[in-house]
Amino acid sequence: MSTCYEFLLNGANREGNIVFYGHKLPISKFLQDVECFSGALATFGLTKGDVVTLYLPSCPQALVAFYACSKLGLVANVIHPLVPINLLAENLKKTNSKALLFYDATVKDERPLSKLNQRLVRCSIADYVTFRKSIFKIYSHASGKRLKNVATYAQLLKRGTDVVTEIAGRGEDVVCYMHSGGTSGQPKIVKLTNNAFNGVTEGMFKMYHPEVKAEYYNLATLPVFHAYGLCSAMHGPLSVGYSLILVPKFQPKSVKRYLSRYNVTVWSVVPAMLKKMLATRTFDSKGLASLDVIWCGGDVCEESLVEQVNGILAKYSSRAQLMRGYGLTEICGVCIVNNYDFYCKGSCGQPMPGNFLEIWDEENNALPDGETGEIVVSGNGVMAGYLEGDDCLVEKNGKIWVKTGDMGWKNEQNYLHVVDRKKRTLKIAAVNVFPAQIEECVKQLDFVSEACAVGVKVEGKQYVKVFVTLNRQLDGEYVKREVIDVCRRNLIRYAVPYFVEVLDEMPRTDFGKIDFKNLEQR
Repeated sequence: MSTCYEFLLNGANREGNIVFYGHKLPISKFLQDVECFSGALATFGLTKGDVVTLYLPSCPQALVAFYACSKLGLVANVIHPLVPINLLAENLKKTNSKALLFYDATVKDERPLSKLNQRLVRCSIADYVTFRKSIFKIYSHASGKRLKNVATYAQLLKRGTDVVTEIAGRGEDVVCYMHSGGTSGQPKIVKLTNNAFNGVTEGMFKMYHPEVKAEYYNLATLPVFHAYGLCSAMHGPLSVGYSLILVPKFQPKSVKRYLSRYNVTVWSVVPAMLKKMLATRTFDSKGLASLDVIWCGGDVCEESLVEQVNGILAKYSSRAQLMRGYGLTEICGVCIVNNYDFYCKGSCGQPMPGNFLEIWDEENNALPDGETGEIVVSGNGVMAGYLEGDDCLVEKNGKIWVKTGDMGWKNEQNYLHVVDRKKRTLKIAAVNVFPAQIEECVKQLDFVSEACAVGVKVEGKQYVKVFVTLNRQLDGEYVKREVIDVCRRNLIRYAVPYFVEVLDEMPRTDFGKIDFKNLEQR
């Protein structure tokens, strides 16, 4: 396969736009900026395989830099823009990064960056806005402590204008470092190739086969530092001809405005985003009329949420449905989905073209349909391994398989049903107990907004504790009785919680998922 850069050039619609804070960046201009920034990076003296760190939110500069890295054979190390400086420093050392792009809106005090031994590049909202540009520039200067002699993104575009660069990257090259919880629960740096990004894109659109026009927008509310976001919500749509709306920070009211103002046909989300839209009453609107599909992954998506969202979509759209899927960073974000050609209620769907699914036991033997075991997947998006080594890849029957760390089963039609994370499985009296099943049971109660089940030990004995948030004020003892009662009626006795605690809100990870490790530590 080709690089992500070549894949983009071959499929992008030059008549389309990238929308950023309501401003339109023509895709033709975006492609020019990729060329200019490639030239600028070449002046840094970087060589193939060197690492450029993108400490950025979802913004045009992040995408320009990603494609420039792909062209030159560099590696884009994509970091959450709110990671503390001390953790950023550790990452830069581990990845042997040579240059750092940062955002003036998120780095208020630039002085600590001077100690990171990086070529620094300051990016700004002002780089890609047309009206109120001067206001953004003034705010940037006045709102933080700025280093002198730091190259700006705008300056580098000008510097690279007359620098001609050749395509040095190859399809098999690692183009991106993504950061994952790892399939074993330990933080890992995942190496993803150009081929992985392009393979997932091809699989998605062979399966989806939409009508694509420049006036059709893909709404990208997922972050660029998330494999599902960068690949499925940004690179894929741009490379097949969609226009794109970049949303740096998810806010329900802003999303509602985008849905109402633009011809949004495709939207990729995680469940937490939909729940926030529903809770703020910003989802139920006429702006959904042009939607063709909502892809939902990245976390457990309950059937009750699917039904609620589809009920609203049926009021406004002639076709749109919420399509639940499954994937992980180690396979470039997505590999299994429901779609209009094949759909199974309660499942995450079937493997996309070029992907394969099996369920294994502890000895890596394939289990029969209907039996629960570890989910293993293979396909075009499989990572090149972890930067730290000690990966979860297994070669078997001529394929490279990812042992996902998730538990599930598949039926005779190859539809995947996820049970829980393997690393979250609890042992109660030597019996496997799955927190996700407990959470799904508890959320049957109409007063429960969210639930998270964890294991706690008292005098060496394992118990289940459930944390819940409520959609209305209720007495804590009443909540505890109802939670325990619904679990007793629907679960094996080992899974019935011994402790129940009501929270005002759930702690969240950087990706918006419930932080169950935080709750375990309580």
